[in-house]
Amino acid sequence: MTTPIPSRPAGTCPRALAGPVRVGAGLAAATALALPLAGLGSVLAPSAPAAAAPTGASTVVISEVESDNGEPGDWVELANTGADAVDVSGWAMKDDKDDRTWTIPAGTVIEPGAFLVLDEESSTNPTGFDFGLGKADQVRLYLADGTTLVDEVAWTQPAATTLSVCGDQVLTANPITRGEANDCTPPSDTEDPEAPEGPVEPVAAGVVINEVVSDGGIPDDWVELVNPTDAPVDISGWYVLDEDDTKDPSVIVDGTVLQPGEFFVIERDELGFGLGKGDQARLFLPDGTLVGRAAWPAGTHATPSLARCPDGTGDFQLSAAATQGTANNCAAALVIGEVRSQGEDFVEIRNDGTEPVDAGGFAIKDNDDTHTYTIPAGTVIAPGAHLLVTGGQLGFGLGGADSARLFAPDRALISTVSWTEHVAPSLGLCEGEYVAQATATPGAANDCVQPDPAAPLPTTGDARVTDQAGEWAEDLSGLDLQILEDGQQILWASNNDAGQVSRLVRAEDGTWVQSEGWPTGGKPSRFPDGTGTPDAEGISAGADGAVYISVERDNDAGGTNRNAVLRLDPVAAGDELVAKTEWDLTALLPATGANAGLEAIEVVPVSAMTHLGEVPAGAEAYTFVALEATGDVYAVALLPDGQAHLVATMETPLVGVMALDYDPGLNRLWAFCDEVCDGESVQFELSAATVEASARIARAEGLPNVANEGVAVAPAGTCTDGALEAWFADDADTDGHSLRGVLLAGLECELPAPPADGDDDADDGADGDSGQSGGQPGEQPGADEGEQPGAGDGTDSTDDHDDSAGSDGPADRNGAGDRSTTTDRSASTDRAGTARPGLARTGTDALPVAMAALALLASGGVLLRRTKVGPQG
Repeated sequence: MTTPIPSRPAGTCPRALAGPVRVGAGLAAATALALPLAGLGSVLAPSAPAAAAPTGASTVVISEVESDNGEPGDWVELANTGADAVDVSGWAMKDDKDDRTWTIPAGTVIEPGAFLVLDEESSTNPTGFDFGLGKADQVRLYLADGTTLVDEVAWTQPAATTLSVCGDQVLTANPITRGEANDCTPPSDTEDPEAPEGPVEPVAAGVVINEVVSDGGIPDDWVELVNPTDAPVDISGWYVLDEDDTKDPSVIVDGTVLQPGEFFVIERDELGFGLGKGDQARLFLPDGTLVGRAAWPAGTHATPSLARCPDGTGDFQLSAAATQGTANNCAAALVIGEVRSQGEDFVEIRNDGTEPVDAGGFAIKDNDDTHTYTIPAGTVIAPGAHLLVTGGQLGFGLGGADSARLFAPDRALISTVSWTEHVAPSLGLCEGEYVAQATATPGAANDCVQPDPAAPLPTTGDARVTDQAGEWAEDLSGLDLQILEDGQQILWASNNDAGQVSRLVRAEDGTWVQSEGWPTGGKPSRFPDGTGTPDAEGISAGADGAVYISVERDNDAGGTNRNAVLRLDPVAAGDELVAKTEWDLTALLPATGANAGLEAIEVVPVSAMTHLGEVPAGAEAYTFVALEATGDVYAVALLPDGQAHLVATMETPLVGVMALDYDPGLNRLWAFCDEVCDGESVQFELSAATVEASARIARAEGLPNVANEGVAVAPAGTCTDGALEAWFADDADTDGHSLRGVLLAGLECELPAPPADGDDDADDGADGDSGQSGGQPGEQPGADEGEQPGAGDGTDSTDDHDDSAGSDGPADRNGAGDRSTTTDRSASTDRAGTARPGLARTGTDALPVAMAALALLASGGVLLRRTKVGPQG
């Protein structure tokens, strides 16, 4: 509520203590009575900009602030120091965040000399300002235009009473005078403590400086105190200075008592000054008696930290890692060097000392003391060496908001790192700080190269829901778009929990619905023996008329890993899809947990693998698959009789890869992460001489950061007016929907020009000769050297592909020839894929074509991690 209260005479103002800052008009002495205020209504939205500043605006000032959870809550007092009444209706009040704004209700007038108290919102005061004021914060008062600043008061530490404005000073320990003129008579204990003169040796006072960081702490410089005694110590009024006696000291607030063994950290913003090279931190009693000093040599910083060993009593020494608020790292030169909490978790221990360390008996914990891994006896870490402890060894997982802690055998905490959300690919200790690294380096020296910002992926607007409410409930995981010979689009989808497969077609409103004869949620899939519930994470339609799903386990035996590819016949009779063939890739690929295995699959033409390694002939299908645990992509040839051959491993900078999409016209593979890494993705140019991951690409603009585990992007050949459709499957069924569509915008719609006849690279792209576009499975790239590459390479070769498309089943969208019957890409004005209902192309004419063109997204980026591409066993 807003409360006008009569004033009383003001007193004399002393010098302000360090910390609060007064910006704006000073408060004049006010002696007149405040008149009653009428018409205080409910809180209004910010009003429109005023045509002119209200008369007397400069006479209204902030006079007093309660910012430390007073009763009934925080409050701000305004005063009208002028001779005229001021209407403050619609004026805006903010704290230190611009997005926290509260508007003074209409009809609010402050009479001359009167005060207006604005209270925080509460259960008894629902119309108050709707944000709290912190211990280090500010209050800003604006005119109704929201931009003209009237007055401001800022502070870096809480006041002992309230923040009282006296002239141009802000006091922190004066009597509370809510709704009245401030009492500016200086109390005896409000004067600044005197700094000592000349060299003074510390005296014993119980509490000591225990650790200091300069230039490298998180978030900045800080000083840590500790009470090494067996009795509580009241440190109220004690203060800290650096080497400069002329600076304002950092005074510890009243009521601060340290219990035996308790740590107390004074952060940079509480200090009020920085700690530099060759500096020191000094601790004084309220009377100016020096009780502690920590100094470091000229030209150097106290980084990672200057710490006592043992805590509270030992000498200061540079530490291997800062341990803010916890025991210092004195037991050994071991530190946590790197940690990853997503995919394949790991904690890496590093020996930063000059002698070998027997790490046997040391323990690793997360933020739960019951989760403990003890390093086996006899484990010796050489100087500069690393000990890698994997997630499987830990026996517990590291979460999105968690910690990794290293304890000595005597239970002393010697190293710790915490995070509030998953960081990809790892957090590494670099010059005393843990930073996000562009590349994980488990068991090796950190590269300390931080990731570059992801390239934008523009769209034409917000994502649109494109499924029926409640269609899948949860666990929609895989998507693949197929374009039939007549131009009809089929969207294949897989549900990992129920093992269901859906065949979706467009409804009139642009949403996707089950094909005729397909039940809600899709048809259940089974392993070849007709049993089990495949965890269908990824899906892809093949040119052979089959549908392929990638699974990571049988959900009927959920604790057992089973990384496999299943081939299903979507037109088979019956209510279930029993796999015709299974390729078990568990032994072929890196070992994973039961819920961190195969997440995605894309069936591709054999020519997509030309530059990756040895590609065997006679395969039944050529696929890219992705593992969640490694975040990498694997090129695999699926051979007869359930055998498989690993062609190449393609590394990405992503924590996990949850979806794949292949474009035949561009011969490009797109790998997507989910919400764990903000929906980022990378691309692989498969026609390049060296195939490697592009720079990271940000989540599509307008798409919420949800668990998008399946992605289907329309082929580049359907690009129209610079826009291209894409769909994302949400495994979490956010807001009751699992499928959303966007229009990628600002694209170059032209496909690359075809290579000249006889060029050795004529079959590098997805062409009509490959086994995935109607030819014979397993046919080698360039087998028919006289045939011109097909429409997928950007040519008008419709007749060639009409002859080779002869599959009775659905044609694979990955086969470029499948679209040649309806699309002549030699004419840029006649393109397949007109705008679909519900995904209107709005504003594309205003988008510059140069804006992150799809055909150029992967070019020119800085590579964050080179691929390991080549023949594999």
